[in-house]
Amino acid sequence: MSVVEIDSEKKSNTVETSPNFGPSTHCVVIMEQLPLQRASPPPRWRVAATLTLRDPLFGPEPVLADLPTVVVGPLIHKRQVVAMAKYAGLVSQWSFRFESDDGRAKALVWLHPGTSPMHECGIFVTHSALR
Repeated sequence: MSVVEIDSEKKSNTVETSPNFGPSTHCVVIMEQLPLQRASPPPRWRVAATLTLRDPLFGPEPVLADLPTVVVGPLIHKRQVVAMAKYAGLVSQWSFRFESDDGRAKALVWLHPGTSPMHECGIFVTHSALR
């Protein structure tokens, strides 16, 4: 698992899993909010995912499919699990995109792919009980 810094002012904030992880059915998104500029409120992030699917039913070429976008944040812990993306089949690579309109915001992102029962599809936000 590697860590990547994202920045709301970058044109593109894409974080991908390594193909070395092998096929998986879910990917956990962990974020750490870096220090905020000025007295800005903690940002919210839009998170979208593109899945690379390799299945003989689709033919020899990989198929890219998008999951619907969700909004996560604000983060209330130093390092927090914010979402889990799931697909009801094997995904060869997960590619996540992050955007925020809330001032200048930076965060660190970890992606942790794994395997779980294959019966759901989408990005599921982990909500804090403190809301």
